[in-house]
Amino acid sequence: MSEADCRPGRDAAAASPLPACTAVVGCGVMGSALLHAALRQGLYVLAGVREHRRRRPGVPPQVVQMAPRDAAEAADLVVLAVPPGEPLRQVAEQLEPVLVGKVVLELSNPAMRRRDMPAPHRSWATSEAELLARRLPRARVAKALNTVSAKALRGLAPVPGGDWRRPSVPVAVDDPSAQRLVCAWVEALGFEAVPAGPLAHAHWLEHLAQLLCHIDTQSGRTGLVGCRILRP
Repeated sequence: MSEADCRPGRDAAAASPLPACTAVVGCGVMGSALLHAALRQGLYVLAGVREHRRRRPGVPPQVVQMAPRDAAEAADLVVLAVPPGEPLRQVAEQLEPVLVGKVVLELSNPAMRRRDMPAPHRSWATSEAELLARRLPRARVAKALNTVSAKALRGLAPVPGGDWRRPSVPVAVDDPSAQRLVCAWVEALGFEAVPAGPLAHAHWLEHLAQLLCHIDTQSGRTGLVGCRILRP
């Protein structure tokens, strides 16, 4: 798939809120699961990886590998599937010049304890997404997909019986057009996108993810982490 292949015709792009091309930067467990999920749904996606000339095991052969900066520059939506803290900070600094005006989706969670009820890493302090937004003041940062696990992503498939069984994915973001774009992409992956308010609510999503991981631990660590939000 070339960069040109990553962009449908102008009429199709104008008619859909979906990004014409999405770059997933960081192709570890979560990043590779996102790539596979996007391919299953026929979405255009690039993989942004270091040492991109060597095929990464988790990257599907149909997906073009590019340097992170090149992938981010070619995409309309940039997903940073990068661990929180210093790795995320470094990637943000490297990509900042090409992320101006773009929608950037951040999906990490703070570290948590494994055995007991998870203690928030930073209590109710600033979320990773808000810290990222400070480092990328000219980008539109969103928080989503941190409440589902890679295993849940890999097992995602149409569920007989209706939409009520689809996992919900809260989306926190300030910009309305960015919200539409991210929600459309989340829905295209097979989830139910749930607007969760401004980016300031991202710390609530991180705490929700910690609680879901705790419940999974108490259930024997199935690895299938997610939730369903019931609405009228």
